[in-house]
Amino acid sequence: MAILLFSGGQDSTTALLWAVRHLPPPWQALSFAYGQRHAIELTAAQTIIQRLALPGLSHTILPIGELWQNLAVPSALTHALPIEQRPSGLPSTFVPGRNLIFLTLAAIWGYARQDYTLVIGASQVDYSGYPDCREGFLQAAEKTLQEALEQPIRIVAPFLYWDKAQLWRYAEALGYKEFIVEYTHTCYAGDRTKRHPWGYGCGICPACLLRQKGYEQAFANFVS
Repeated sequence: MAILLFSGGQDSTTALLWAVRHLPPPWQALSFAYGQRHAIELTAAQTIIQRLALPGLSHTILPIGELWQNLAVPSALTHALPIEQRPSGLPSTFVPGRNLIFLTLAAIWGYARQDYTLVIGASQVDYSGYPDCREGFLQAAEKTLQEALEQPIRIVAPFLYWDKAQLWRYAEALGYKEFIVEYTHTCYAGDRTKRHPWGYGCGICPACLLRQKGYEQAFANFVS
């Protein structure tokens, strides 16, 4: 079994589509309710699993919402704060240790089941500058989990060197371009009222702008 870190966003949904083609079943999609402001993504995650209806694919949401509620420097993804670049260089949407916690919990989830492959849709090319989306972090996390659990943990990031345009073209090649547009959620503001050619969102937050930019680069000849 592969355990897929699954937010319901474009990256993790495309990673799920990759996993069901390259890794043997069954597949466990694991989502986290971590107190995110854009909790609509969890609804999107459930809808995506239902719409895919793939034999061998299961979905679980783990509630861990208290963990980031008392940060000395709160994140704009867990608190009602402006979405902006901070003087430290990291955006206000950075949630400290988020991917580290997610990978650790996924490894623990898989430990009892002897499932040691963890799939994450991280990219260090087209992203918001989060340190826990970089290759060095993923390699260190893999090694740490192997040492901590004494098991052959493997972290697979199939799109680590891909930009959003490549993700869009890959989804199109699989026949899932419109599926990604309609059902995935990326917007930090949690806006599902505005539908753009590239999907739903406020259209101004960094996540929306990255998604839009990738779509327009991927399909430049079809965007007016």
